[in-house]
Amino acid sequence: MASQDMSTSSSGSLLRTELRFGAFVLDLRSGDLAKNGRPVRLQEKSRCLLLVLAERNGKLVGRAELHEQLWPTDTFVSFEDGLNAAMSKLREALDDDPQSPRYIETVRGRGYRFIARVEAVEVSQPASLDSPPLQEFTPSPVSLPEPATLAIQSPAPEKKRNYKPLAAALLVSVLLAGTVAAIVAWRAAHAAPISIAVLPFDNRTGDPSRDYVCSGLADELIARLDHLPVRQLRVIAPDSARIGARAVKPVDEIGRELGVQYLVTGSLQQQGVNVRVSAQLVRVADQSRIWASVYDGDLSDEFVFESSIADAVERALSLSLPPLAQTAYRPEKFEARDAYLKGQYLFSQRTKAGFEGAIENFSAAVAIDPKYAAAYAQLASAYDLMGQYDWMDPENARTLGSAAASQAISLDPAQSEAYAALGFSYWFYQWNLPEAEQEFRKSIALDHSNIDAHHWYALMLMTAGRFAEAEQQMQSALDIDPLSPILRTNLGWLSYYEGNFPRAVEQMQAVLTANPNFLVAHYKLWYVYSVMGDQGHASQEFLWVIRAIFDSGAQRDVQGAYNKDGYSAALQALAVDADSSNSGSAVDGARSLAFSGDRNGALRLLQRAYKDHEGWIVFVPDDPAFASLRNDSRFQSLLQNIRKGR
Repeated sequence: MASQDMSTSSSGSLLRTELRFGAFVLDLRSGDLAKNGRPVRLQEKSRCLLLVLAERNGKLVGRAELHEQLWPTDTFVSFEDGLNAAMSKLREALDDDPQSPRYIETVRGRGYRFIARVEAVEVSQPASLDSPPLQEFTPSPVSLPEPATLAIQSPAPEKKRNYKPLAAALLVSVLLAGTVAAIVAWRAAHAAPISIAVLPFDNRTGDPSRDYVCSGLADELIARLDHLPVRQLRVIAPDSARIGARAVKPVDEIGRELGVQYLVTGSLQQQGVNVRVSAQLVRVADQSRIWASVYDGDLSDEFVFESSIADAVERALSLSLPPLAQTAYRPEKFEARDAYLKGQYLFSQRTKAGFEGAIENFSAAVAIDPKYAAAYAQLASAYDLMGQYDWMDPENARTLGSAAASQAISLDPAQSEAYAALGFSYWFYQWNLPEAEQEFRKSIALDHSNIDAHHWYALMLMTAGRFAEAEQQMQSALDIDPLSPILRTNLGWLSYYEGNFPRAVEQMQAVLTANPNFLVAHYKLWYVYSVMGDQGHASQEFLWVIRAIFDSGAQRDVQGAYNKDGYSAALQALAVDADSSNSGSAVDGARSLAFSGDRNGALRLLQRAYKDHEGWIVFVPDDPAFASLRNDSRFQSLLQNIRKGR
């Protein structure tokens, strides 16, 4: 029943259409279904049923019509049994609840309707291109030549593609003429995007302290390429590129994990003040090198390196890359730029020491160059997260973060990261969700690839109970940064808030399979297992977290209580420690007491968190951890106060 949904470009390459909804991708040519890049096994009738419903997205498909199309020779009785069985298997594959559907709605007595937001995407393989060989660089005691323009031998651009209409329909008898017209119109307006990842450049200087330069070159090249319209180029974010680069794997395997067609790799070599940057563009499918070249200069020429490499990638892939915006600010002093790159590198580590180093370097950058808006914006984000993680006084973090973000916007009103930082401050510190949403929307409008904006907006929507919108924003972030452990963990956290605990466990365990020591996944698995009543797994995650984040004294108290009286006693010990020291998150202490069954203690800590204006209170209203408190008038009064505040 699978459609041969393929057409041919003027250059002879085949095109196919994929339907994307939620975490799923449905190939209209083969009928194959994948979730987060992994194949989903479907029985044939379930596969055919999904194809029919997805193709008719938003429209009711009657049972009689399904009978005619999928079971034309069967008796009515066998059809009813077959349809019910196929629908049950399909819902199981999609993890869809018929009582609260996200994908397939049952219209009682009439049929079914596919209700998820569907995006049709063209997929094609760019043509093969030849490339010059890459020459290795051997340092010598003599001075390197003066910086020169990058010499690139690029193939002639491809002829502009002229996509043809659909060659065949999915199910000809059920595909209405209007659907065909809509798909043809969509194809005329959208070209299949090319996907690419820029891996951190290899540090061949012999000096580990130069790692930040290699990482910065890749990050800034990503930002340069990311100015292309989405329909031309999909660029994978730095975090996923860094994760991919750390793996000792073949190029094709890294490319498949990142879901890209091309990789940009490179290296940095240095002799005194002179450097050599080598770069190459590799096609993942056959690991062939499309283009390669080298550039000699010094680190103050970084903007030239990035621009030259980006222009070369543009020509190699026959793209229309816009020139570097004239309004893009370039600090005059190399020291400011160098401090900014160090700050970015340390920020990406997402540790207390990393954030502290990032704040120090971003502050140095703006001290050297007070007009450096990007450094102010990153400084704001660093303050925001330091306060959220309780690594600095939250009120100081809010004040300093808001001031830095406002300064960035006053210098550059198009600074997307600054609006995202302001949105975070309104949401987490000020509980002002309408203002936060406005800032997040501004940030995304300015830069559709701003992962922080999508991520933080998703969490804000989650705390507002707008789960479907939250999932869309989280998926947008994952499309850009597919290997990010924090994004994948928080996708699981969203499933927890939606009440789908098995899926939350599955998503977070997948993160830990790839990142066994990722603290946040262990932390939130503790929540999920506790709510599920699985004390065995909950206590394992709880004790792992205690060992990871608490000092030796608190560890002894909690572990001792666990050894003597079990899990509930350990939860009480954690809450007592947090309450007596008046440090850490009172909301987490309240969760511990709620998990232990101490409702009064949980309410007392929640009231303290509200009084202290703790940011984490925004997560309380829909948190399943507090389900046992829902009918308590004190909790309802607290929720009213929280909602007024937000």
